[in-house]
Amino acid sequence: MEGSAGSAGGAQDGRRNQKLRTRRALVDAAAELLREGRAVTIADVAETARVSPATAYRYFSSPQELIRETRTLLRSPDVTADLPSDPAGRVDAVVSRVADMQLANEPAWRAMLGASLERYFQQTDGQEERFPTRSRNRLDLSRAALDPLAATLPPDALRRLTMALTLVYGVEALVSTRDVCDLEPEEAKNVMRWAAGALLDAALRESTEG
Repeated sequence: MEGSAGSAGGAQDGRRNQKLRTRRALVDAAAELLREGRAVTIADVAETARVSPATAYRYFSSPQELIRETRTLLRSPDVTADLPSDPAGRVDAVVSRVADMQLANEPAWRAMLGASLERYFQQTDGQEERFPTRSRNRLDLSRAALDPLAATLPPDALRRLTMALTLVYGVEALVSTRDVCDLEPEEAKNVMRWAAGALLDAALRESTEG
């Protein structure tokens, strides 16, 4: 009896591990398609992962769901690692690192933005409160960059600067600089850096003049 129970447990663990491997293979395949700038469909992901479309649909009901899950695979190492001590250097480092990461995988980040927007419209019509469709990672990065100013800027001024900084980099800024302004990647990055620095300078100037 004990042997039978052990065999059953081992079989269950095997099936669980197989499911995890299949799910990871599908996510890896979606990330590969995104890096190549190709549209993500369940059929193409299944083919790349070498599983049947029916199997893929058992794990992910839509391409948008798959795209959202690839987000962690497309991130670079910790953006806030080894930041300088001065606020200007910290802000410039965070904005530069995020820009480098996203411009290097531009099709993937555009697809993730599209998936987030699609998720907004998939929420129930008439719903009183729509759930956030984007993560707050960029807001956390802005807070980390500006952390040394907590002791010098008034709370309201620091909050306004944090929110304003969050507007001038990231995937929306990528789309604006690349599509609306028609900038090449390096110039797009430099415009984001300049805008971030200008916001910081304005906030510091206001605090000293006040």
